[in-house]
Amino acid sequence: MRSAAALAATGTVGGLTAGCDSGDRAGRRLPVEPAGGDLLVVDTATGLTVLTTGGRAVVPAGPGVLDAAATRVIRTEVRAGRTELTGLDVRGGVARWQATLTGDLAARATSPDGRLVALATPAGPGGTVYRPGGRERTTLVVADDGGERVRVELPGNLEPEAFSATGGHLFVLDYLPPAAPDRYRVRMVNLATRQLEPMLTRLKSAVPPGAEEEMRGEGRHAVYDAGRQLLFTLYTHQPDHLHTRDLLAGARPGAAHVHAFVHTLSLREQWAYCVDLPAPFGEGPPGRHAIALSPRGNRLAVVETGSGTVAEIDPDGLNVTRLTRFAPPAGGPGETAARFAPDDRLIVAAGREVLRLVPTGGKADRWASRSAVRGLAPHPDGDRVYVGQDGAVVCHDLASGREVSRTAAPGLRALRDLVT
Repeated sequence: MRSAAALAATGTVGGLTAGCDSGDRAGRRLPVEPAGGDLLVVDTATGLTVLTTGGRAVVPAGPGVLDAAATRVIRTEVRAGRTELTGLDVRGGVARWQATLTGDLAARATSPDGRLVALATPAGPGGTVYRPGGRERTTLVVADDGGERVRVELPGNLEPEAFSATGGHLFVLDYLPPAAPDRYRVRMVNLATRQLEPMLTRLKSAVPPGAEEEMRGEGRHAVYDAGRQLLFTLYTHQPDHLHTRDLLAGARPGAAHVHAFVHTLSLREQWAYCVDLPAPFGEGPPGRHAIALSPRGNRLAVVETGSGTVAEIDPDGLNVTRLTRFAPPAGGPGETAARFAPDDRLIVAAGREVLRLVPTGGKADRWASRSAVRGLAPHPDGDRVYVGQDGAVVCHDLASGREVSRTAAPGLRALRDLVT
């Protein structure tokens, strides 16, 4: 499953020309040398890497993000107050383009084809898009293969999340208070005016001042629905959280707490909406939760492995339609992972155990891996699944769990994706 930072809508920066801002636009294109076979996108202790199933590093490990189409890795390297930006082809491992930007920047969000990338002031040591360090001002830069296109300096602690469908807006997480954040809200940066703007409600009206939704807790996984142009992000443990719809209706701070929900962001229509999840979601550790979207986009599911519960969400109606139960996995170290197989059966992993569930819940195929599972990537053939483990990515027969192949991946933190 790709990170939220890699999930953005296709488009260009609406109405903006190459000469909008000063900056180094000496981008240069380089040849591509494709490589065949399955490729594994792996997050390691030293950054993102792309490995062949034979263990060769097509893209060496380093700071960067994978674009939403899984066609290239956007690599950043900071040198003497400048950021070298490179678009690396995932199949050939060579640079398709390079550009130099002024300042110390980190890549956060891309358009699916990799033509646009949003960068920002780094989140700080150990910081992430969901847990940045404190800062009072943020530099945001939008670049492409020609170099810098837009530079915005704004007050506040901002983290890019996605581009709008037209490319004219950049959705950001606005952390509050900026110097010591404990909550955040989703806002838009208008790339033509360089101003922060509030989101719209699902009825497409502007959210009035004071009614913007502020979220606490931990954002978990995100999945992007390209057909609907919706970004679904799972959040858990939200103390004192009130949705925009509740604030507009005059809900009081004493209202029941929301323990988990799916934040839905429309990249096409620029609204946000939360789908509340019932108990037991959010009552256990965040690491027991995961979200998955089926390849056809017809099924959206959230899994809680502590209780063995699946919540099915209608991605059109944005409501929970069904809860199903399964025998919980044995657990152990490692976070829950969930992905849909091509046949719409849900694959779930927690601890060392991997399960394949029938669509209606109930009995499941289950087997154990050698170590804690750190990410899943089903193969399109429907018969195999790649499993991230300690120091390796292992291909298993999906039904029996039989080990088919093993790829060394030193320092593996998580298996992020499979490129076939």
